[in-house]
Amino acid sequence: MGNKVSIIIPNYNRAHLIGETLDSIIAQSYPGWECIIVDDGSIDNSLEIINEYSKKDSRFKLYERPEDYPKGANACRNIGLSKATGKYVIFFDSDDLMNISHIQTKVEAIQSGDYDFIVARTKYFNNSEGVNPMNYRELDKLPINADNFIQKKINWTTLDPLIKTGIAKSISFTEKNESAEEYNYFVKLVLATENAIAINDVLSKRRYHEGSYHVNLDSQEKKIKNKFYYFYDTYFEIKNSHISKSSKKYLLNYIAETIYHHRKMLSFNPLFLYKELIKEFGILKGLNKIITIESKNWALKH
Repeated sequence: MGNKVSIIIPNYNRAHLIGETLDSIIAQSYPGWECIIVDDGSIDNSLEIINEYSKKDSRFKLYERPEDYPKGANACRNIGLSKATGKYVIFFDSDDLMNISHIQTKVEAIQSGDYDFIVARTKYFNNSEGVNPMNYRELDKLPINADNFIQKKINWTTLDPLIKTGIAKSISFTEKNESAEEYNYFVKLVLATENAIAINDVLSKRRYHEGSYHVNLDSQEKKIKNKFYYFYDTYFEIKNSHISKSSKKYLLNYIAETIYHHRKMLSFNPLFLYKELIKEFGILKGLNKIITIESKNWALKH
């Protein structure tokens, strides 16, 4: 294994862009990598292009998501994780670019203190109007720990971490939703280990374009649903771990507020949720939140 780095890329209909991404990987100053590309059922000529790269460079490895396997970028990342043979893992996207020192800088950073993962930075390279800029909040000021990440005091993109493979494989991406939201995975990462640092180096170039999930969802309703279910599913997945009470309350508050404002869009198990509200906030505050939610629900029905 040595210090090989496994780069995992989900792909769906990126024939017109993925070549540029793979070229940026070939150009890396650090040669010890493998690039695992998992195709999500593309109907363009993505497979043909990726196969050409793998013929020229055996470090590129193409896999196709089985038809009976859940669709989506996160499912593809889980498949990629199962195939990874490197000491470290980088998650990357099929339409973004690596700076030439991307891998080298990350490997040097993680080895500087034997960290379990490190976090670098990303910038758009074609977003002259500055729409939806990268928001790292207080990442340069606050430590990387579970409370700071869960409560969104710090943030990073999918492209930013380099993670020890054993830790990366010990958790998995949720496959309940096809979207590319990775909050759920990184919550589990910071609960698994807080032995990490952030570096200020911008090592990834994110592409701003209308086809990007990060820029354009089918509708505002879909965006609201995606965010709700990731918080909702994340809470019930991790609530019995060593998550702090303040982080539990943060997640429950977000869930309750979203239900209040968007009740008609959402489907959820109220018994599970209301029990947790009473458990974490106490009887009076918990019941008050439940009454607030249900009063809005009653108003919608009448």
